[in-house]
This record gives sequence, structure tokens and C-alpha cells, in this order.
Amino acid sequence: MSQKITKPFPSRQLAVVCVCRFAMVRDFKIAPEQSIGYYVGLITSCFALTQVLTGLVGTIISILLFGLSKSFAWALFSRSLCGLLNGNISVLKSMVSELTNDLLPHQRAQAFSLLPLMYGLGSIIGPMLGGFLSHPVSNYPNIFGHLGAITDFLVEYPYFLPCFISAFICLMGLIFGMIFLEETHKAVKYERVHQDEEVLPISDRQADLENYSTFTTNSTTGAVKIQHSPTPTLHDRNAPPTLKDALTPTVVAICITYGFFALQAVYMDASSRDNGGLGFSPNEIGSALAFSGVITLCSQIFILPVLTKKYGLLRLFQIVLFILVFVYLVQGVIPTLYYVPDLNGDVDTKFWVWVGLLIVLTFKTVCHTISFTGCTILVNNACPRDESLGAVNGFSSCCASGMRAIGPAMCGVIWSASLSSTWIPYSIRVNIAFVVLAGIGLFTYYLSTKLNADDYETAHSREEVVSTQDPSSSTSS
Repeated sequence: MSQKITKPFPSRQLAVVCVCRFAMVRDFKIAPEQSIGYYVGLITSCFALTQVLTGLVGTIISILLFGLSKSFAWALFSRSLCGLLNGNISVLKSMVSELTNDLLPHQRAQAFSLLPLMYGLGSIIGPMLGGFLSHPVSNYPNIFGHLGAITDFLVEYPYFLPCFISAFICLMGLIFGMIFLEETHKAVKYERVHQDEEVLPISDRQADLENYSTFTTNSTTGAVKIQHSPTPTLHDRNAPPTLKDALTPTVVAICITYGFFALQAVYMDASSRDNGGLGFSPNEIGSALAFSGVITLCSQIFILPVLTKKYGLLRLFQIVLFILVFVYLVQGVIPTLYYVPDLNGDVDTKFWVWVGLLIVLTFKTVCHTISFTGCTILVNNACPRDESLGAVNGFSSCCASGMRAIGPAMCGVIWSASLSSTWIPYSIRVNIAFVVLAGIGLFTYYLSTKLNADDYETAHSREEVVSTQDPSSSTSS
């Protein structure tokens, strides 16, 4: 087995990958408010359900179409289109894995943390865009109230402006990636260079080159063909690994765990207090999610590398999964903080609600950040060969997307059904969804305890098997 050589941190290419990564239901009036969760779940689910590898262009188009939504059916269609035309994350994960195969474990963790780092940055900007730029004419009449046709358009489509800004950011990521992103797969990159150097056109030096026995020339095209030894190749490069070869028991085990973790996503909604929500406005929800984005950034930069070094990747993954079980249970208690007197002795204020929400969001975001990043690294560490990275990351994304498709819809159904079950005491039915979520979290933790640390702590040695040939046999006299 070849000795692992630590190479410099690939900052430039990872920066380009990060740029590529950085890439309204109640107003449809289709259902009573207690059923909103069901429809939110469907809209969220259809994105993950139809996700395949097709790129940023589809994202731009679908975001703009979503901004033109005036009905539930249109919103469902545009989000389904977004899922159908976007799946860049599997490609980006494979690229980061190929860039960091030779790095130390904590450096590899730092590199993989950049992807959710960009997600965290988007979590800050995205909610702010949605919360502060939706309904621009009514919210900012001095700016958007006197623009003629533009004003009429923004009144007709109040969510188009934040979607337009999001699409523009995606366009910048697309352009940046097209210009600066390089091939990371070693075999493909070498093959391209080899093909470029296969035939060298000449003009002035043809007569001189004819004197060398190691070259043959074509008098018609004026080109020189270099006779050389066969290109070093990866083992079985002409026979790419099948999906069966890539999906080893080690890979399948971590992908299933990843899928159940993805199932745990619960989405905040602007539900009224009567329906078990916090009664927050869209702007307040945007601010809370932006705070969560800041915590994500801090977790990636300051917490994840330190804890990975101290506990090891798999052990840390198991710890945060266990903590999340209790976080989910506490989440359902936050609305009761309305009844706790604030510093002035007043009740029914949002002071302690905000305090409780920010504390829960902090723990939840830190744990989710570590879990998602850790699970991504564990999946790539389990990959048996470089050639299998695409298949393995694609399969893991399918597992996660399938569970994300089930999760929001299931949570929405449970939430709506529990609120409608008036025979159940109110204090119990508003917490049923969180109890179910905690149960899923506990099962996910149980799955993680069955993983063998030796299979996941470091990237598998993907030793290149090089075929060689005596150079003298390749020359022509």
C-alpha cells in the first residue's frame, strides 16, 4: 500500500466550489390555517423528490418561476422543477473528496465544512431576502410605489423580487464556476492532458524532426505523432465500477443513517399561537433563521475542527445525534414561554419566547451542522475507490432526498391531524409532531452506534495500480 503524502490545502479550488454551492403558502388562500403544514410539507417535499444532477441553470429558471407563483399548483410545479433541474451538491461533494484525499482527517473536515458553511451564509441572506423583500410595494412604498409598470408587476407578484435576487446570485455562481473550476478527477484530468499532447502540429521544424527515429510524420497533414509508452491507468479504468461494486455494506450503512438524519428536518412556519405556533411574522422568522445561519458559520469555523480532533468524526457524530433527541423535545415547549412574566412583570410577551427560541436554535444548529458535515465526510471515507465517488454521493443524496421528501409531508400531516383532533388535550396534541421527531432522532442515534469506526475515520487508501511497459518497445526506427 502506498504511503499517504500530505499535500497543501487546496484553497483556490475549494473557493470556487464554495461559490457554486452558495447558490409564501398562506397567501394562496387554499386551506384553513391549521392545514397549512400539510401544504408546506408538499411544497418542500416535491423539491427533494425530483432532485437529479442537472445544475444551476435549472435553479435560476425555477427560482424565477417560483417568484411568479400565484397559486399552490404553480408553486408546487416550480419547486418540482427546481428539484428536477438541480442536484449539484452530489457533484460538489465528490469534487471536495477528490481534492482532499491526501489531507489529514482534521484538514479534510475543514474542507468538507466549507459546503455547509456556504449553506449557512445562504441561510443568513436567504431569509433576509424573503422576509424583507417580499411585498416590496406595501413594505417600501417610497421606493417601489411609484415605478409605473414595475410597481404594478410587483403588486401582482409580491414574491418575485427576492426570487430575482436569488436567481442573480445563482447566475454569478454559474459564471464563476465556468471560468475558474478545474477538473478534480485525476484519471480524467490526466487523460485530457494526454489527448491534448497526442498530436503536435509543426511547420518550420518538420525537416529536423524527421531525423529522429522516435517520431513518425504525416507528409499530408504536417503533424508529428509521438510514440510513447502506454499511459498509467487506474485499476480497471476501462471497466468503471458498477453500482453494486460501489455500494459496499459500509457505504450502505452510513447512507441509511444519513437518510434517517435527513428525515429529522422540521420547518418553522408563521403559525398563530392558537394553532400551536409562535405567532411570528415573516420578518421575525427571517431574523430567527438568519441567526441560525450565523451559528452555522461559527460552528463550521470554530467548533467542528476542534471537536473532530478531540473526539474523532464518528464519535462526534453519535454524540450530537443523541443531543438532538432532547433538543426536539424542548422545541415544543417554547410556545409556553408566553406565560412566563418578562423583566417588567408582563405576560403574553415575546421576550422569553425569543430567549428560548435562540437557545434551542443554537443547540439545534450546532448539532445539525456537525451532523450533516460529519455524515458527508463519513460517506466519502467509506467509498472504496475514487471512481465510485460519484455513485456513492449520488446514492447518499438519493437516500437523503427520499427521506426529505417524506419528512416535511409526514410532519405536515401529523401537525395538521393532531391540531384537528380536538378530543386530545391541547397541551398534548401541539407536541405530538415533536415527540415523533424525537423518536426518529433516537432511532437514528441507534443506527449510528452500529457503525464501525475503523471503516469511516479516514479516507480509504485508493492505491493506483499502474501498468508499465518498457519504453524501448514503443519507439519506431
